[in-house]
Amino acid sequence: MKREIIIGIVSVTIIAIAITGMWLDFRDMQALKWEIQDEKLYEGFSWLANNTKEGETVLAWWDYADGIEKIGHRAVVIREASRNIKETIAGRHRYPWSWIEYELWYPYESEEKVRDVASFFVAENSTESMRIARKYGADYVLVVYPEDTWKFGVIALASGENPDDYVTGNFTMDRIARREIVKRETIGMEMIYGDDVEGFEKVFDNERMRIYKLIQEA
Repeated sequence: MKREIIIGIVSVTIIAIAITGMWLDFRDMQALKWEIQDEKLYEGFSWLANNTKEGETVLAWWDYADGIEKIGHRAVVIREASRNIKETIAGRHRYPWSWIEYELWYPYESEEKVRDVASFFVAENSTESMRIARKYGADYVLVVYPEDTWKFGVIALASGENPDDYVTGNFTMDRIARREIVKRETIGMEMIYGDDVEGFEKVFDNERMRIYKLIQEA
């Protein structure tokens, strides 16, 4: 009997240690790191803190939520990925057990919100994008070049569209810079490349991060 009790205690201890280790690893993956280390991104997030009003909201892909909230001190429309696109979360594939961490603790975002934000970026007219921005009370839109071009296939997928209709599969920095990877011009692509977009005013651009302000209705 004592042997069974000892085995039980050891087993529970091992499981507790494993879960604690996974939790610490998960917390490390969620920590604010690259947003601080990348000078141009930090500059953009800081611009939000210094040039926008408290209570204003930023629409951006979920990867930038921590920087917007913790450096820019502004609200975001989405903070995380949805379950529909969970396989695109890099952290889930870090170690063989990482998917368990994400199933246990990752706060998946609303499918509707993620789909709507993705639809904002794949929309081909600003009227639809403005409608979505206003639906969530967004005052600003934030994009990052060239990262958001790499992610655009996932964004299209999240919107319910076929990624192959929007971007090519042959991604190189030269082809991105020449805009050769773009198969269909969308509001998102126009913002990523820093174009003028009807209904929005570009208020920040350091050639990496671009921030647009939604022009309010008269």
